[in-house]
Order: sequence, then C-alpha cells, then structure tokens
Amino acid sequence: MTTASLRPTTGFGSSDADRGDGRVLGLTRAGVWVLFLLAAANGIFLYFAPGLADTEYAWSIKPAVNASFIGAGFLAGTLATGLALRATRWRSFSLLPPALWVLATTLLAATIIHEDRFKWDYAPTWVWAFVYGFVPLAIPVLMWRQRKVAEPVPAADPSLRVLRVLSGVFGAVLLVGAVALYAAPVELGEEWVWALTPLLGRAVAAWYALFGTMLLTFAVGLRRPFEGLIGYATLACWCVLLLALPLIHSGDVTGEGWWVVFMVALLGLAGYGLRVAWPERDRV
Repeated sequence: MTTASLRPTTGFGSSDADRGDGRVLGLTRAGVWVLFLLAAANGIFLYFAPGLADTEYAWSIKPAVNASFIGAGFLAGTLATGLALRATRWRSFSLLPPALWVLATTLLAATIIHEDRFKWDYAPTWVWAFVYGFVPLAIPVLMWRQRKVAEPVPAADPSLRVLRVLSGVFGAVLLVGAVALYAAPVELGEEWVWALTPLLGRAVAAWYALFGTMLLTFAVGLRRPFEGLIGYATLACWCVLLLALPLIHSGDVTGEGWWVVFMVALLGLAGYGLRVAWPERDRV
C-alpha cells in the first residue's frame, strides 16, 4: 500500500494534497469559453452593425447608439473573458464574478419587467432568456467550487491603498447612479445624453452597475496588483469604446459634455490601475 492511497479524498477524484493550489478548474474554464463566444458574437454585431438591432435582435433597439453602447459592454467582456482564458490562477480574475452576477441579474429582471418588448417568436430571444436565467445560478456554483481549491488570501499590499480608495469612490458613484437610473428609467432617461426607452434605460444601468460593482469589489478585495489587471483592462476598453460613441453617432448624442468628462476620468482610473498591475503581469 502506497502513501498516496492513504490520503483522504475530497470528491471529484482529488485529495487534500490537491487543495489550495489556486488553479482554474475545468468547469470554470468551460464557462468562461461560453461567455467569451457569446460576448464576442453580441459585441461585434451590436457595436459594428447597430442599425440591424432594430429588427434583428431580441428586442428592438433604437436609436442605434443604444445598440453600440450595449455592444461596447459585450466587447469589453470579450476582452475580459479572453484574458481570463489565458490565466492560470483563479486569483487573476476571482474578483470579477460578482460584477457579472449583478449584470446578469439586472438584465434578467429587466427582461421580466419588460417582457412585452421582447420578440418571443424569435429564436435569439430564447437564447437571451436562457443565458440570463442561467448565469445568475451558475456563477455562485462555480465560485463555490473554485474556493475549494483557492490559495490562501494574503494581506493587502499597502501600495494599493490609493488605487483601492479611488476604485471605491468611482464604484460608489457608478453604482448609485445605476440604481437611480434602473429605478426611474423614464424620469432620468429624459436627462440622458441620448434617447432611452424604459427597457434601454435599465439595460444601460445594468452595464454601469457591473463596473460599479467591479470597482467596489476591487476596493474591498484587491490584495496584489496582478489581481486587478484584467478588470482595469476591461474598464479601459469599455471607456474607449464609449468615448467613440459621440463621434460615431453624432446625430443621436446631445449635451454629452458632463458624460464625456466622467468617462475620461473613469478611463484615467483604469489607466492608473493598469500601471499599478502591469509589473506583475507575469503572475496572471
């Protein structure tokens, strides 16, 4: 009888000696692959062919700038999931799932609230409903499984204090604004920089809630610089894509000065986060 045969098992064919290595489990990687493909398909279609979203999407999206806005979120998500697929450590993107859960849950709620706006005789609509009904359930399960093999959490690096504070401030502003827009999409939608229906107001709020949640999660949970690399890169991508909207859709966007200033400031935070995380890129 060998020493290995005496080790107690923890399920799924692994032993206690396998725990705590922080690896990305196969099921988690498979889930990221699915999200990558969905994000890429939606992002490319909505951002680069927004005019088709009026008739060829799960619900009618117009004016076109709204489709490009949602597409920007999906394209940023494509970057995030693509980088996560290259990661070898769970800690490289372990702070991102709560933000994705918030996005999926708020979009599911918007779908239920505005179910009359969806094209239920159109197959892609059912794909949309399945994805946003399934993801809020799948994320907690995948996180629970990953925590069974997670590395010990180290003390926070003191050099991250400024970045965490700034992330907390911006995250709180984003989340408060997102909650307000989600709760009152008609009233606040009238003050937005392009036309919003109640459904689109809640969709826009859902994406801001995602990034607000991500930044607040970083403010609380960031321990080492490399843990923020994927998140801040995703935020930077999203900001750049959104800042292009007033140029691409100049006829749909009005009074955008305050919005541009805020998005530039948010891009500055993303740049600072990347600068802090970049030296540890090899640890991702």
